[in-house]
Amino acid sequence: MLSTPPCQGSCPAGEDIRGYLNIARGIEKPPAGVTWQEYAFRRITEANPFPGVMGRVCPAPCESGCNRNMVEDHVGINSVEHFVGDWGIANNMAYTSTAAETGKKVAIIGAGPAGLAAAYQLRLRGHGVTIFDEHEELGGMMRYGIPGFRTPREMLDAEIKRIIDLGVENPSEDPYRLRRQLRSDRKGIRRHLHGDGRPGWPSAAGSRRRSPNCVTAVAFLRAFNEGRLQHVGNRVVVIGGGDTSIDVATVARRLVTSPSPAPRTTVRKP
Repeated sequence: MLSTPPCQGSCPAGEDIRGYLNIARGIEKPPAGVTWQEYAFRRITEANPFPGVMGRVCPAPCESGCNRNMVEDHVGINSVEHFVGDWGIANNMAYTSTAAETGKKVAIIGAGPAGLAAAYQLRLRGHGVTIFDEHEELGGMMRYGIPGFRTPREMLDAEIKRIIDLGVENPSEDPYRLRRQLRSDRKGIRRHLHGDGRPGWPSAAGSRRRSPNCVTAVAFLRAFNEGRLQHVGNRVVVIGGGDTSIDVATVARRLVTSPSPAPRTTVRKP
């Protein structure tokens, strides 16, 4: 009986991890005239159109299910995906679709990783796609939530451009209808924002007291990525120890040690 490899079963994106590792190892040979790098790139991007981004920021849950753990240690999957993703950019890999146009049209709310991945898969199947987003640039949390020193903007732009070049169309004059305000009374479309909660210090009674200098991690990172936050105080407390918290701590440390700090900037809820 065939079963899903544990690494692939642990991957939220459903990548064929064993498949492209076999290509990188030379076990599965590419077709004539195709390099193993391109063959691996095509295999990865069947499921995930952002190999460069994922190779840099994915927490790699597949590593806990890796069979190599029973021998010595898991495969460093991020390094492989990072390499293949950057190779694809350096060699101008593009996405193509052979599907016939279906005539169906889909509106996608939000041009973050989920919205762009949905646009990618829909265009591969021949559907028309329009993306709505409130920001000036595409990318969502990949651009406004993750610092640029983790997801270099030229790399991010290149991976987004491949998807747009598939034919994400928009007949209006403003490209991709960025910053278009979507009203809830127009065809049932609603706009959802990140980070509505206001953090605070928990009191003895269990309630939370609002603190004027306490902000969400998302608001902090967004202000930094938009250029509004250029300086912080000499002491910053980060609540939590996940990936986002580490990004906040790293950004704060860079700002504290900046040789020429700018005036203090207020971080407002986005």
